[in-house]
Amino acid sequence: MTAWSKLLVATTRLIDLHDSGHEPGSPFVQVSQESRRGLRDGYWLDLGCLLLDYLLDVDFATNSAFVSQTRCLEALREQYPELCHDDLSFVINLLATPSELHLRDEGEQGERLRRSTKRTALVEKQGQTGQVRLTPSGRQAVTLASSVEDLLYSEYDAAKVLAALARGDFARVPDITNQILLAIRGLTQELRRVRENPTREGKLSILLDNERHYHNALSSIQRTLLDARSQLTTPVLMERFDDWQQHQDDDWDLRILSSAIGRVLTAIENLSRRLSELIADIAEGRVQSMGVVDFSELAARLIAAPPRPRLAEPLVKRMTPFFQALAFPQPTPLVPLLETRRAESSSVALVYDESLDASPEETRLARFLAARGPALRERVAEAPLSLAEALAEGWHLDGSEDCLPQLINTFVDTGLLSESLVVGVEYRPFRLTLDDGRVIDGPVTPTLRQAELDHEPLTHG
Repeated sequence: MTAWSKLLVATTRLIDLHDSGHEPGSPFVQVSQESRRGLRDGYWLDLGCLLLDYLLDVDFATNSAFVSQTRCLEALREQYPELCHDDLSFVINLLATPSELHLRDEGEQGERLRRSTKRTALVEKQGQTGQVRLTPSGRQAVTLASSVEDLLYSEYDAAKVLAALARGDFARVPDITNQILLAIRGLTQELRRVRENPTREGKLSILLDNERHYHNALSSIQRTLLDARSQLTTPVLMERFDDWQQHQDDDWDLRILSSAIGRVLTAIENLSRRLSELIADIAEGRVQSMGVVDFSELAARLIAAPPRPRLAEPLVKRMTPFFQALAFPQPTPLVPLLETRRAESSSVALVYDESLDASPEETRLARFLAARGPALRERVAEAPLSLAEALAEGWHLDGSEDCLPQLINTFVDTGLLSESLVVGVEYRPFRLTLDDGRVIDGPVTPTLRQAELDHEPLTHG
């Protein structure tokens, strides 16, 4: 964790200053070494750093989608095989809980004004499913830890791809391209934020000033990577790659390198288009400020001070559903949430597949009938067999497998055993305690018997 160590070393003393209770103007200026709380073994810190690194990797593959905690647990168990889900949940809850940070910033007259922010959560957690992903602050933390430079300097990273191919260090190519992708994604998100909130005039002016430099950097990166991808098809490099690949433990293919370079080229095209669109919108005055609306606060204000009738009428028409049924959620969209919730809370997930119903030989009832059916038919041919007698004789056991429901099913549907069998109901109660403590009782006793021998006045099912 060398990259994370650099980030922590650079920020630890700043956090000490933030948490310091030293009174301003106090003459006691000597500082002693603080004794930090905790286990002092780095366990929780290492888990958090590993989790953030994994979420960043998944962030590339899923385009910032949420990831289940089960996948995070499987990934972290590669370093900690005995890691339990509770430890992971504690780390996620801690990283997802924001802490207020008090700062001071320069005001309009040059004075230092007090500021505070709670955007310190590194992980975003869904309340319904518990799935997680990186927040912008978390992505920035991983970026800083990885020592990623600005996009204007990423053209030197692109040259590293050519150097890696020239030296035969093919394993470094995906890592280098990921570093370039981080810089491209950072600028892309910055463009999106500027479009959503153009009041950030400082960042907007920086983009306008550096527009030419960004386009030049993107063109330089694109030319370098196109050159690198063309080298992958040369016979000399392919032969060197085959020799290198034979000495590697993992399965490598030239398509892996080509795909890594292709992702960067696609990202460059998207970023270049977004940058051009933003500049064009600014030039034509199409960029407008879009603020965030707190609808809960708006609702509270409407209750305290109802709007004027001229405003209330169009508001009701736009926000009120046409039919009452539309105001209630349907159960269908909630099914994926419930299934995901069960998969998170249980080690066994229930999966229903109709294709499996076409294979009755795999069901427990089919196995019970195949194993116990012939002997059970012979037993009924000798004399009628009541359910109480069948339980006492152990017909519900098939080796170590408990088949009590399957045995009762044969009394309900006699066609499973034989078409010549029927069930008679004798009006006498029975009560039987099984070896495992279960109690089977009933006010009447069902009995299996042959249809041609059944002459007693019974109620047939």
